[in-house]
Amino acid sequence: MRFKLPGVSALANLGIANKLALVVAVLTIPIGALLYGQYQDRQAATSFANSESDGLDYVASIMPFLKEVQLHSVLAQRVLSGDAISRARLDQSGAAADGYLKVINDMEAKHGEAFGTAGLVKVLNEQWPKVRETPDGQAVEASAVQHTQLIEDGVLPLVSKVASESKLLVDPNPATRNVIVALTQDMPQMTQALSQARATGTVAMLQRKGQPATDKQKFAVAANINTAQIFGDEMASDLEAAMAANPRFETQLRSLVGRSSISRALFANTAEDDVLNAPTLLGTTADAYIAQAGSAVDLSNQLLTAATQTLHDEFDARSAAATADFYRSFAAALGGVVFALALAVFIASTITRPIRHLAEVADRMSLGDLDVEIDVQATNEVGQLAESLRRMQASLRSAIERLRQRRAAA
Repeated sequence: MRFKLPGVSALANLGIANKLALVVAVLTIPIGALLYGQYQDRQAATSFANSESDGLDYVASIMPFLKEVQLHSVLAQRVLSGDAISRARLDQSGAAADGYLKVINDMEAKHGEAFGTAGLVKVLNEQWPKVRETPDGQAVEASAVQHTQLIEDGVLPLVSKVASESKLLVDPNPATRNVIVALTQDMPQMTQALSQARATGTVAMLQRKGQPATDKQKFAVAANINTAQIFGDEMASDLEAAMAANPRFETQLRSLVGRSSISRALFANTAEDDVLNAPTLLGTTADAYIAQAGSAVDLSNQLLTAATQTLHDEFDARSAAATADFYRSFAAALGGVVFALALAVFIASTITRPIRHLAEVADRMSLGDLDVEIDVQATNEVGQLAESLRRMQASLRSAIERLRQRRAAA
């Protein structure tokens, strides 16, 4: 007793055209699986690029607030050191920071759930109003600590959190990742160090007119200048690597990278001449000192602005490339399936049409029509079957003719 698998008989009894269609259908299964895998890859690449774009926009919304809080810090310390003229500028800076914080809150409403930044934004909203007050009589050191704490407990961790959770820091392209690291890790630390050197030096100029800076003030300024130099060098190194690998970054960032480095060096020289090595401090040089540091900070933020658009272009191009690859693969797969179907139809017709004809010939011959024409000309198996029918037809004719002759002779 022969064992047969269920369905084998039904499968064996399918027509040739149906069998070929079944083969094509089976072949489409791995093609469909490959297409689904590529679709998933395309969705992942698009989602990755969109997440990075959202993260980049979020970071770009934080940086103006950081810059304004840094400026507010130095202005608050000027006011608390007796520079009443700076009160109006301090109020303007506070109002500007309020506006930038609103932008951060808007970004939090859009992307906070995805990036998990609610706690850090809450820190900004709770601490900033206290920092902004700057009541008369507040100690300069207390104001400086408040501003620094806001930045170190809220702003900088928020930048790092967004950069991490939005996948900016794990970008697959080394050049793009170098730019991201430079702008989300190196630059904020560098501008914060510059800001603290600016504030400490300004306070020294206002409080110790006609005297040299104290050792504590000199140490603070020198340490912050050194920190700014370290992070500035790291930022420049990351950006140089990115520009060497990507002409688009070279075009957009080269000038700003050079100007930013020069501006930091000029501020370091100014700090050395006007604070660290000055035998007597002059309050009149405070504005120039602040402006020089502000220029270095501003150029760094211009770098962020220029890089942001270039990074967006990179993310958009990556998403578009993934979509184009998927559509090309889909078109190729669809073309392959259509070609396979057309080939199956062609093969089926070249087999089934002559077989139907031969079946009809056999039927007619069985009814005694031995003169039916066998209209099949082929050298394959079907042709061999047709030739066998012709021989059988000729044999039957000969047999019938011999039978007639015998009857006639009898």
